[in-house]
Parts: sequence; structure tokens; C-alpha cells
Amino acid sequence: MLEGASAFLRSHTELCLSVVLLVARLADILSTRLATPTLRLEANLLVRKLGWPFAWATALLCVLPYVADWGSAVAIPMIVASFFVASQNLSRAWMMRALGEEEYLAFMRRAFAKARPALVYGSIAVSSSLIASAGLLLLLFYPQGDARAHYFALGIVLYAGAIALHGSVAARRTFRSLRRA
Repeated sequence: MLEGASAFLRSHTELCLSVVLLVARLADILSTRLATPTLRLEANLLVRKLGWPFAWATALLCVLPYVADWGSAVAIPMIVASFFVASQNLSRAWMMRALGEEEYLAFMRRAFAKARPALVYGSIAVSSSLIASAGLLLLLFYPQGDARAHYFALGIVLYAGAIALHGSVAARRTFRSLRRA
């Protein structure tokens, strides 16, 4: 059965990548919608600023695999990162929904008010570094391997970078708002 699926994937690569990218983007969008319907808790500033129309428009990226020469090189890392983001969203969505966005935000502010910035930023840095290490190990173990394996590894590193960037920006924004209050 796996051989048949693998043969289908190889003979319909663009179609399969396009469908999987659509599913990954929808998983990211829907998990965000579940966690923060108003986008008040959205870490990605661009999505938070441009709102739901922009978030839904990102599903159109599913056409990327059909772009000659570099479509797969962009689509595969985006698939990996989107699935990881959706997973992280869903791991916290239950608490966000149970408390509500405003109470969750108040809870996070109380936690930040008691935390040392070095602990917060250090946790973000180490966590994202550990995730990036998995991607870098794939790159090191398979230096001459299948290009798609490299794209998966880059997706892991991309996700780690997104966690580091968005986590640090959100922490900075929270610390600043606490100083102003």
C-alpha cells in the first residue's frame, strides 16, 4: 500500500503538494480561529494587523507547487511550518477558549509581571534552538540527499525561526505594556 501511495505521489507531485499545503494552511488558519477568534492573541503581527481576510487568503498559497523551478522548495517548508504552528495553536487553544481571550491575556500579563525577562527570552531562545537542531541534524545527516528532505529540514528550521521571532516580539510587546501600565 505504501509503495502505491509513494508511486502516486511521485507521479503527481505538484497535485499532492498542493493538496497537502492547502490542508496545512487550513489547519493553521482554523486552529488560530479556534484559539483567538478576534486575533487578539495572534503572535504574527501581519496577520493580526490585516485580519481574517488576509489569514484566509494565505490558503491560496496552495498553488505554489505549480511554480516551476522553486515551487516545491517553498511549498514543503511551508507545509512543515504550517502543521507545526497548527499543533502549537491547538496545544494552547483549550486554555484560550476556557478563559476567553481577555482573561487569557490578563493571565499572561500576570505571568510576565512576575517573570524575569532573561527567563522569558532564554526559554524562547532555547526552545526554538532545540527545534532548529532537529532540522539542522537532517541537513547534516543527509547532505547529498533528496532535495525534498532538505526542504522538510528547512521547514523545521523556518518554524523554529518563526517561534523565536514571534515569541520574542510578543514578549517584548508584553513587557513594554507592563512598563507603561
